[in-house]
Amino acid sequence: MSNKRDYQEGEIIIEEKSPDTITPTESTTKPTTTESRNSGLEGITSQFRELAQKIPESIGKAIETALSAREHVVMVRVNDESLTKLDHLVEAGIFKSRSESAAFLISEGIKAQANLFERISNKIEEINKLRSELKNIVGQEVKRSE
Repeated sequence: MSNKRDYQEGEIIIEEKSPDTITPTESTTKPTTTESRNSGLEGITSQFRELAQKIPESIGKAIETALSAREHVVMVRVNDESLTKLDHLVEAGIFKSRSESAAFLISEGIKAQANLFERISNKIEEINKLRSELKNIVGQEVKRSE
């Protein structure tokens, strides 16, 4: 008894077997449909709990890295929404201050845009090389005119 249906990505499908389709290897004490659903949900819940336990570890490491070498002061103005988000991080006990919250978010933003910053860095190197070449050209022209 299988109904064909197009499923959307991420959709959870619970299949049921009727008693006449139980194979000899399956136990005759098979859980009821409700029990099957509950054990399926418990499995998902268990997997979610495992994932949730790993997240604080990775966030903790990211926070530690972002805050480990804060030696430069940057004064920045933010809008109301950004300030609220920084305050939420402090109120949740994740950070001790707005400064720590901002440092973490800046660090994570830079990591998230690593490819962009790599391209920018390459272009800055090219610009510096061209400036140096121009200075040499101008320096040579000044010496010739003397």
